[in-house]
Amino acid sequence: MKFVLVTQEVCPRCDRVKKLLSELQREVPFEWEEVDMYEMLDTFTYLGIATTPVLLVEDEDEDYTEEHIVFMGELPRKWRLKEIIESHLGGYGEPQKKAV
Repeated sequence: MKFVLVTQEVCPRCDRVKKLLSELQREVPFEWEEVDMYEMLDTFTYLGIATTPVLLVEDEDEDYTEEHIVFMGELPRKWRLKEIIESHLGGYGEPQKKAV
């Protein structure tokens, strides 16, 4: 599974989330790519998004809906973003039960 980070040039939160995603990749195996907001302007208009950053679950057909939005605007704390990403990855990182 891959995530798409939608940013714009004049966005201080965008720089923070890029750093945060890079840090989380050391703990959780996932991929993400950065896309400029203007490349997704039609999608932003359709979804009513007016802020960045936006983290989406990638849709290969680029048929994004509200269900693809992981977060937008305000950044979640690192621990919460890790939980969200893990949930999209199917629970990677959850403690494994030991056999008795």
